Amino acid sequence: MMLSTIAILASEEPNSFWLVSDLDEVIWGTLSFLVVAYFLVKFGKAPIVKFLSGRIAGIKATLDEAEQARIAAEADRDSIKAALADSDTEAAKIIERAHADAEQLGSDTTLRAARDAQSVTERAAADLVSTRQQTESDLAGELSRLSLGAAERVVESSLDEATQQRLIQAYIDQVGSQN
Repeated sequence: MMLSTIAILASEEPNSFWLVSDLDEVIWGTLSFLVVAYFLVKFGKAPIVKFLSGRIAGIKATLDEAEQARIAAEADRDSIKAALADSDTEAAKIIERAHADAEQLGSDTTLRAARDAQSVTERAAADLVSTRQQTESDLAGELSRLSLGAAERVVESSLDEATQQRLIQAYIDQVGSQN
């Protein structure tokens, strides 16, 4: 249906000559194109040139970096080849250094273990003294508590009821007068 409509509309236009039949439309279209082209050139040229210049500079920088990387890779390759030539002597040096490091580490470990053992011994002695002092203090406190309890029992049994009441009242009066 759509194709037949297009075919009918297309057949209604006259096919006169190679220009469009409406010359005003051609003139205005050309003028519009020239105005748009002028503004594109005037305002669009600088950003386009700037973009393309930046792109060219970026590509040049990338090429320069690639060249530098290639030169560095070739230098590395040459140094690796030279190092491979001396690999046997280098391996012997590495093994010798490893043995020396192992001996040094062993002596350092032994020295550190001796220092740690001395430190542990000193801490244990200090803990022993502290524990002994604490035990003596606890024992003295317990002994004084037991002595006080025994003294209270002796005093209670030796004092009669009236004397006890008088002592209690005197103590209460003394505490009350201090406040």
